[in-house]
Amino acid sequence: MKALYALLMCSLALPAWARDWQVDHGKSQIRFVVKQMNVPVEGGFSRFTGRFWFEPARPEAGRFRVEIDMASADTGSDEGDDEARRPAWFDTARHPRAVFESTAIQRQADGRYVAQGNLTVKGRTRTVGVPFALTRQPGGGWLAEGRFPLKRTDFGIGAGEWADPSVVGVDVDVRFRVTLLP
Repeated sequence: MKALYALLMCSLALPAWARDWQVDHGKSQIRFVVKQMNVPVEGGFSRFTGRFWFEPARPEAGRFRVEIDMASADTGSDEGDDEARRPAWFDTARHPRAVFESTAIQRQADGRYVAQGNLTVKGRTRTVGVPFALTRQPGGGWLAEGRFPLKRTDFGIGAGEWADPSVVGVDVDVRFRVTLLP
C-alpha cells in the first residue's frame, strides 16, 4: 500500500516541476544530411509528434518523447522518397515510426543541455546523446535547436546495394529546430 501511495504521489508531482509543452509544427523541423557519392544530400521528415515535459530551471526533472512518421521522409525527389520507404532503407511498412525517448536531461552550460535517451529506428534501439540549446521565444515558448551524429548502419538503414559507404556515407548528421509553446 505504501508503494502504491508513493507512486501516486510521484505521478501527481509531475505538474509541480515539469510543464507540458506543445510543438508548433509550422516553425519546427527535423532534417538530416548524409553524403551520397561524397556529396552532402539533405532531407527531412514532414510529420512528427512530440511530448516535452520540462522546466528549464530543473532540466533533470524533464523528459522528451518524439515520434517520427518515417513515411514522411522528404529526400528532394519523388523517386528518392519512394526508395526511402523500401525495406533496404526505412522499411516503413514494417517500421512506420522512429522514436526517441529521453532517460535523462543534463544542463551543460547556460541554455545548453544534453538529452540522453533511446532512439529506435527500424526496430533497433541505440542509446544516444542529443545536445540542444533552448532559446526563449518572444511571447512565450522555447526554441529547442540541436544536432547529433548517428551511423545509419547501427539501424540497418541502407542495406543491399546501398550498404557500400562509397555510395551512401555511413555517418548521418541529424538536425532539428523545434518550437515549443505552453
